Amino acid sequence: MGANAGKMLKSIDGDNKGTEKEIDKLFGMLDKDDSGVLTGDEYKTFFDEATKYMLADLKKSGHDYDDDTIRGWLQQWIDPNRDGKITKMELHRNLKAVLDAGE
Repeated sequence: MGANAGKMLKSIDGDNKGTEKEIDKLFGMLDKDDSGVLTGDEYKTFFDEATKYMLADLKKSGHDYDDDTIRGWLQQWIDPNRDGKITKMELHRNLKAVLDAGE
């Protein structure tokens, strides 16, 4: 999953008119049980991949953050109610904004 998720996150982060479709693809790839909600390992995998992407992106800009800081920041944006679930609506509403904020 790693390389594919990284490519999708980069595409979403860019100035791409297909952002909504890319978010749908990323969500579909992560939602292994087709429940429409990322939970458990799916939830963890999303944050693992997003943290890795954000760390690399921020390092290119000269910022030096640790994994826990980035993960916490992402969780505040993506799962603001801290219920341990990510709905497709939460991802659509918040992913592009948090990736853009990291630039």
